[in-house]
Parts: sequence; structure tokens; C-alpha cells
Amino acid sequence: MTNQFFRLLVKRTSLVLSFFIAAVIISACSTGALAPGLVARMDKPGAILDRAEALNIINQYRATRGAAPLSQDANLNLSAARLAKQYSINGTPPAKPRGIVQIRFSAGYANFAETFSGWRNRQSDADAIADPRAVRAGLAVVYSANSAYGTHWVLLLGGPIVSSEAK
Repeated sequence: MTNQFFRLLVKRTSLVLSFFIAAVIISACSTGALAPGLVARMDKPGAILDRAEALNIINQYRATRGAAPLSQDANLNLSAARLAKQYSINGTPPAKPRGIVQIRFSAGYANFAETFSGWRNRQSDADAIADPRAVRAGLAVVYSANSAYGTHWVLLLGGPIVSSEAK
């Protein structure tokens, strides 16, 4: 019981700290106010992710790292949704699909601002998001009330579409 309490306390403290860091980062990149789509809670049934706002903040970050902006890719969004659903069911982070440049995943964050902050502040995730080979992105979040973490996020970064992918 004590171990569970400690894990919950650490998780909640991490969430608060991550949200604060995200607010500072995002305010430095914009007018100072967080866009509603970045702080919309995804930890409830029927929540809808604002992918455009999420991709915008990712692209702002990529620009600070000298990487070109990503375009939203409907097929990658579908693949990310499938992987996020599997992640929410089995609790195992997904493996990088063939042909994907980078994959990032996370669980437990209630909104994209928190999720992005977590990725931004972990060097391996930050480097992956800024990978110059990536030109397309797919992002999804799945909420599962029965999972330990509730929300499961997957970001897929793809390179240029090659002719065999376009068919």
C-alpha cells in the first residue's frame, strides 16, 4: 500500500511539474497563453485531440532545433491511434513500425501540453522529435478507464512518402 501511495504521489508531482514546464516553454514560443487544444483534458471518454494545435507546438519546437516543420498525415494518425489503443490494452509501449523514422509514446498525462513537456524534457525524446529525417506526423491519444495510466499517447514521425507507400 505504501509503495502504491508513493508511486501515485510521484506521478502527481511529476504531472504538476511537467504542466508548469510546458506552460513556461509554450509561453516563450507564443503570446503567453496556452491554446485551448493543448490543455484540453484527454482523460475522459469522448475527448477529442486537437491535432493541429499539437502539431503546431511540435513544429515550433522543431524550429528551435533547426528542423523543418512536419505535416499532418492521416495514415500516420490512424496508425498512431491503433498503436495507442493496443498500448492502452496491454500496457506495453509499442514497437516502432517498419518505415517509421521515430516513435514516441507516453502514458498518464491528461493533456498534450503535459505530454509534450515530458517529451521535450527527456533528451532522447527531444532529439527524436527534432529528427531532421521526419517530414510527416501522426498523433493519437486513447483513454482507457481500466488501465493504470488512463491516457496513452503515440506520436509517429515519418519520412517522405515513397512511391510504394502512396499506392
